[in-house]
Amino acid sequence: MEILLASILLPPLLSFLLLFLVGRKLPRQGDWLAIGLSGLSFLAALFLFVRIWPGGEFHTQAQWFQLASYSFKAGFWVDKLSVLMGLLVTFISLLVQIYSTAYMQGELRYRHYFGYLGLFTFAMLGIVLADSLLLLFIFWELVGLSSYLLIGFWYQQIEAPLASRNAFLINRIGDTGFLIGIMLVYLQFGTSDLKFLTTEAMLPMRTSWSLVVGLGIFCGTIAKSAQFPLQIWLPRAMAGPTPVSALIHAATMVAAGVFLLVRTFPLLDTSVLTIIAITGTITAFMGAVAALFQTDIKRLLAFSTISQLGYMVMAVGVGAPGAGLFHLLTHAFFKAGLFLCAGIVIHALHEAAHRTHVHFDAQDMQRMGGFRKKLPFTFVCYTLCGLALAGLPFFSGFLSKDAILLAAFQWANGQSSNLAWLVPSLGFLTAFLTAFYIGRQLLLVFFGEWRREPKHNQPVYENIEEPPLVMRGPVALLAALSVFLFFSLNPFDAGNGWLLTAFTNDATVNHNGHTIVVVLSVLLSLSGLGAAYWLVMKKTFAMHSFLGQLSIRNWYLEEAFQSLVVLPAKFFIRIAHWVDSYIIDKIVDFMGIFTVVFAHIIAWIDRILVDGLVRLTAYTAGRVGMLTRVKQGSIQTYFVVALLGLIGWVIWVVS
Repeated sequence: MEILLASILLPPLLSFLLLFLVGRKLPRQGDWLAIGLSGLSFLAALFLFVRIWPGGEFHTQAQWFQLASYSFKAGFWVDKLSVLMGLLVTFISLLVQIYSTAYMQGELRYRHYFGYLGLFTFAMLGIVLADSLLLLFIFWELVGLSSYLLIGFWYQQIEAPLASRNAFLINRIGDTGFLIGIMLVYLQFGTSDLKFLTTEAMLPMRTSWSLVVGLGIFCGTIAKSAQFPLQIWLPRAMAGPTPVSALIHAATMVAAGVFLLVRTFPLLDTSVLTIIAITGTITAFMGAVAALFQTDIKRLLAFSTISQLGYMVMAVGVGAPGAGLFHLLTHAFFKAGLFLCAGIVIHALHEAAHRTHVHFDAQDMQRMGGFRKKLPFTFVCYTLCGLALAGLPFFSGFLSKDAILLAAFQWANGQSSNLAWLVPSLGFLTAFLTAFYIGRQLLLVFFGEWRREPKHNQPVYENIEEPPLVMRGPVALLAALSVFLFFSLNPFDAGNGWLLTAFTNDATVNHNGHTIVVVLSVLLSLSGLGAAYWLVMKKTFAMHSFLGQLSIRNWYLEEAFQSLVVLPAKFFIRIAHWVDSYIIDKIVDFMGIFTVVFAHIIAWIDRILVDGLVRLTAYTAGRVGMLTRVKQGSIQTYFVVALLGLIGWVIWVVS
């Protein structure tokens, strides 16, 4: 089993190392090597999944290091959760790398790109397989570093390095809280072993610690999974290459936060879960509203990811981690498909513009239109993935969204306060908004006529064509996985499907209120698509409305972040700089001057007084010796000296 684990973890890391060391000398800069190693990792993950799912388990651990009297152990814990996530990560990573061979062709740092993808995959696999919070945190930070490298890959552009820095720094805010939570867990139990903590520690029973620890863990999720109020980094991360966006949004960085909540669910008490449910609900609604009026094809999908992550976090908060994990899985397929389809549209426009020597923004949906005629294959795949996101029956997104809404409905029904009904209510409203914005995107991009002005840009439209097979293949596979059959034989209920039944403690196995939830969900999704058709095709969708400004400005969260975090931080930095320059530096300078002066004084005392006294004593002894030496050996001198001494003694006694 250890060899199998190594076969999953090490190939992506080996890909990163080899491409950086010898990639320049390899044919095609080693992209085939990266894909081959990713394929090996995927096959090993698939074999491990077959061996473990659903009730198997494997745990290997070894001594890590010793710190005073504290002993730290680390290893890997393989169970149904880790093998499912491992399979998902390796699968999406493999598809993204195959797709990237065409999308990133001709890039100056081509081998670095594939190397970064390998490092990213390795870091995420480390998170899902780690058996301790401390080891998980190390891989957690490595995921942050990898995302920094990939988001800022096109560092020559103005936006890319700013976006990567923004993502990196905002994630450090949440990671600080996560690290504090880990330290508190260790202080309480003397270990960070996840298997012990989630099966034996019973932390929620310890009320003095459970709230702080739970919130500390949730801080990590808030940053990594872009939850309110730290979701502002994710839309800006679209500055990176589109395949990177697919990987981040589907199976790596943002998925890490939801995975952390599911993995540590037994550590979360009721009060923490309530906060998690509220945060997830707010994020889901805010993300959907922010997506309504977006004009950038990738930016809309980014806000969609924020909203869907809110759904997943909401599911954990209402006590249905299995439903949240289920939506994580289905969302990974259809959202990766949507991003890669968007990449095809952008790539096709760039290629057409290059052939016609015309330059323009290839991501503005308002200037697209009619692509179903030029990109029929992409249109079909985009439609399948989009309808899954919209939550229509017979698609995977409907099954997982239905499981979450049902769990939220049952949770609110069991609460004493009527305010609890805000959670499922906003969840249902978000379902309507989701269908609306994805329907709007589908209509703007693929329906109508080519809307770009001036008319001389018409040759660009005529030169648009489908991409090569290496780009279409992964998209077709992801579109197929957006259909319900891969998750449940019943297109209206996944409660008895292979995934939810594996998590028997999940509240979604309770079917009370299921019919109400299904009917309401379907009606809202259809209404959202109908509203999108009416407003877009009738061209009555006013962009200057208050809601439009709220959407475009992302609820003014960036302005709030600047005012509440960035400006106070700059003010504190300026104060710290002043204190450092005019107080600390002055004290240090004074101490340095005082030390030098004092040293000179000590040196003078040593040289003049101490050394002078020694030299005077020696000089005096020498002179006396010289005076007495001339008389040495004379008996008369001895007699005179003795006589004088005797006379002196007599005088002293008599007196």
